[in-house]
Amino acid sequence: MALHGRRRLLTTLVVALLGATFLSVSVLASPAQAAISTLDEGRFAGTARLPNCSASVVRWASALDEDPAVVLTNGHCVLPRFLGAREVLVDQKQYKLIELLDGRGKVAMTVRGVRLRYATMYRTDLAIYELRESYADLAAGGVTPLALAARGPSRGDSIRIPSGYWGEQRSCVTTGTVHRLHEREWDWWRSIRLPARDGCAIRGGYSGAPIIDQTTGAVVGVANTAYIGGRRCIDSACEEDKRGVVRMVRHMNYGQQTAWITTCIGADRRFDLDVAGCRLAKPRG
Repeated sequence: MALHGRRRLLTTLVVALLGATFLSVSVLASPAQAAISTLDEGRFAGTARLPNCSASVVRWASALDEDPAVVLTNGHCVLPRFLGAREVLVDQKQYKLIELLDGRGKVAMTVRGVRLRYATMYRTDLAIYELRESYADLAAGGVTPLALAARGPSRGDSIRIPSGYWGEQRSCVTTGTVHRLHEREWDWWRSIRLPARDGCAIRGGYSGAPIIDQTTGAVVGVANTAYIGGRRCIDSACEEDKRGVVRMVRHMNYGQQTAWITTCIGADRRFDLDVAGCRLAKPRG
């Protein structure tokens, strides 16, 4: 798999040999050793770094300054193992060390995610951590959240992908979305296509990095997997169109849309799967 996230060196090598393409990263690839460009100061505002994934602080439209801040990343970044094909985690106590970055990519605050509000690799690949700190607390520490878009990207949209883990950014023009994306046992819907040769050649450590619409500045997705060659639908993700035709596309990377999150925000401004019209998967049973 090509999922770009959080594996130890041995696990990363074994998974790669067995056909894992998630954008995972080795512990030898320390972000502290990555050069941080300051040519575009502000490009890393709202981004975050997990122990071996990227992430971002996001804010939906109804959130108030005093509400607990939330951090968005991939579902495959939350546990030592990958989640099952239909597994959904909801409202679990889980402490996660998170470094929140300023606009130049420097650590502004180090916090802990205290609740895992949601995580899944079913239909999408995302996770939401709730912090003890409020948005007001983060603002006082120099952290600016990113807006969460209520709509996904369209073909031809210019996007950028800042990686909090690496302190680097990729940008390209999307070539639309995929009806279904398959990788081993996982099945994702309406995944965002990120052409590597057009500037989105992401690598291990980009898992969970926000995909940001360059026009609106809002988050429309999270990066999660990539083409690396090998066996179709095992070593690399493969696309399925509406007619059921399956193919593996060379030099194509992918992200998962995040607009579904906005359909699950309750009247109390909290994430809630029971909100009428919520499009995210619920736990089975």
